[in-house]
Amino acid sequence: MFTLYWEYMAGSIVAQATLEALDADYRMQYVDMGAGEHISADFLHLNPAGRIPALGLPDGTTIGETGAIVTLLGELHPTNPITPQPGEPDRGAFLFWLNVMTTAGYLTATRVGHPERFARDDSAIAQVKAQADNDYAAFFGLMDKAIAGDVFFLDRGLTALDFYVTMLSEWVGGREVLLKDLPRLHHLCAAVHETPEYRAALSTHKLPTLDATG
Repeated sequence: MFTLYWEYMAGSIVAQATLEALDADYRMQYVDMGAGEHISADFLHLNPAGRIPALGLPDGTTIGETGAIVTLLGELHPTNPITPQPGEPDRGAFLFWLNVMTTAGYLTATRVGHPERFARDDSAIAQVKAQADNDYAAFFGLMDKAIAGDVFFLDRGLTALDFYVTMLSEWVGGREVLLKDLPRLHHLCAAVHETPEYRAALSTHKLPTLDATG
């Protein structure tokens, strides 16, 4: 059994959707990052990088980083088409775009959501946020142009890339406005939202609402 260490609206969305697509046997272990559990001694023993997601493997080891998790899961389930395998013609494109999403996409999302982590005074923070917003829009424009399939990112059909780029779009303020001007990406995200694998992951990761009567 795999163990997925997760937090709400984090990169663990992609990892869970991939586990679902592989019909893998897994359990969920919540890590409260707001309470600092990701930098606790116990968690750092599992993932020294102190980041979410992390995946506990059946052999007792743990790996982190969404791109690494997705790639390894695919190799452990070589008959499933959710990730191209070594030697398949679209393996290179898969790895290339997965790394673009994990670097240009995910890291830009961090600057958009938390510009205060990249500057110290209010003026500099505002500049970081403005540039990050521009960079994020450019990233999604690139994604729209890079889609190679009729619906999904690769010609083969649904892959973990589709889970990843759709997850990134969830973090955009004014998401519908953005996607309106990117018709291919809009179509892809809509199709991914209809898959049972992504729906299961998004349902898990949906932020809890406070009970107004409590």
